[in-house]
Amino acid sequence: MTQKGNQSGHSTLQNGRSRGPGEESPDSSTAQKNVNWNRATIVNELKGCNDVEVLESRLVLAGKPDTLVTLLYCPNLIDSTLFQLSVLRELRKNGSRLEEGWDTELLHFEPVDDGGNLYESLFSGAVLILVGEEDGERIYLSDIASMPVRQPDESVMEVSLKGPRDGFVENVQQNISLVRRRLKTPDLQIELMTLGSQSKTQVALLFMASLADEETVNMARERLSDVRSTVVSVESSTQIESLISDVKSSIFPLVHYSGRPDFAASSLMSGRIVILVDGNPAVIIAPANLSFLVKSPEDLHMPFFYVSLERILRFLGLFMSVFAPGFWIALCSFNTDQIPFTLLATVSTSRNGLPLSTTMEMFLMLTMFELFREAGVRLPRAVGQTVSVVGGLIVGNAAIDAGLTSPTMLVVAAVTAVSTFALVNQTLNGTVSVLRYFVLTASSVLGMFGFFISMFAIVVHVCSLETFGQSYMAPLANFDIKNMLQSFLQLPWKKRRLQGGGKSHE
Repeated sequence: MTQKGNQSGHSTLQNGRSRGPGEESPDSSTAQKNVNWNRATIVNELKGCNDVEVLESRLVLAGKPDTLVTLLYCPNLIDSTLFQLSVLRELRKNGSRLEEGWDTELLHFEPVDDGGNLYESLFSGAVLILVGEEDGERIYLSDIASMPVRQPDESVMEVSLKGPRDGFVENVQQNISLVRRRLKTPDLQIELMTLGSQSKTQVALLFMASLADEETVNMARERLSDVRSTVVSVESSTQIESLISDVKSSIFPLVHYSGRPDFAASSLMSGRIVILVDGNPAVIIAPANLSFLVKSPEDLHMPFFYVSLERILRFLGLFMSVFAPGFWIALCSFNTDQIPFTLLATVSTSRNGLPLSTTMEMFLMLTMFELFREAGVRLPRAVGQTVSVVGGLIVGNAAIDAGLTSPTMLVVAAVTAVSTFALVNQTLNGTVSVLRYFVLTASSVLGMFGFFISMFAIVVHVCSLETFGQSYMAPLANFDIKNMLQSFLQLPWKKRRLQGGGKSHE
């Protein structure tokens, strides 16, 4: 065969996939001449892609001598050994059977009648086989994909102390297998779809048929279908999160994410849906109310009394990280009569000679801690957390020695920063950082009145939110004491309400 340098940049997906249950093998009637897609058109479309190889040869096929056969493939996306030893060998040996499509021990050669999927198949690891010229041209494909993949390692998003250490990777099929490994039942339903007219990103919707709410599943299907019809390229799972959320402009995250298969399986068993996006090592979990966002994957593997305490501390950390700075500023600047006399004396003494107002001090300290936290994210994991916390305290102590801030202000800012680290969901972490400045600004202008106005505004907004038709504040919204306890506290395994196929409130 002769090789030509030729190539393209197009895409589409629905590739040369193996047949699923109930699908019939294509027969010779499907290998029809494709009016819109022929050799000249395809090669011309691909001429700008240097990662596509073109091989041409003339073989004896179906009793016809000197038949032009053109092979197009991406060397980096296929199994080169299988290509050399099987595809080329089978074409030379059994080319006369190509009219019908045939299977070998290792390969399936499939006639194609939908030209719209050719590029998607090609760039997903299939070999396109163009047989004949002009009016008698046929198109076939053989899927011998060998895509670059990463082995499942421990998720960097959620530290595992006692639980499993396998984490999701960038390949959606591998991620499906990690979930299926934990839920070996046909009740786990998996629906595949392709999003993005250019990126052709494969997305999987997972749910337990007997546990998931049918309305929630239909809602997820509809929203993903809307994304498919409007989005050109799927660049991250965060993009999908935003597009399928009930309120796209809300500052609060309305879906959860995780990099751990055990947590995804647990979420499925509690009646939620899971969305996998190819190219992203984090899965989307919905619906996700506020109580669900503070739960950690490690909760499944720790004693119930310890987990219950940790969840209470996380809620306390959430409250303090948003409201503590504003509350302190409102007291120090406007309502000093509400501060105990001994503490007021200490605060007043520590502020002697300081050039900045209490409001500016707090803004300075919070901004400094945010900068250190951002720097900690960019640094290697081994030193990132240390720099963000210890570094901030060291610089804060230097600011005290330099006479730029008071010790009490540094303590409040440090407690606020540490409380933020107690949160599990990093999107919620960013939300807290923004709301903290909002509350601080209102408190610095209107004092305690502004503090309560900002608090009520946040509470009203949160109560108005819904996640896939469910209240964001559930189970607080309907004030079901039993469900509240099961949601906010971890019950012993013996007492958890897992009906033989029913839902858990965890």
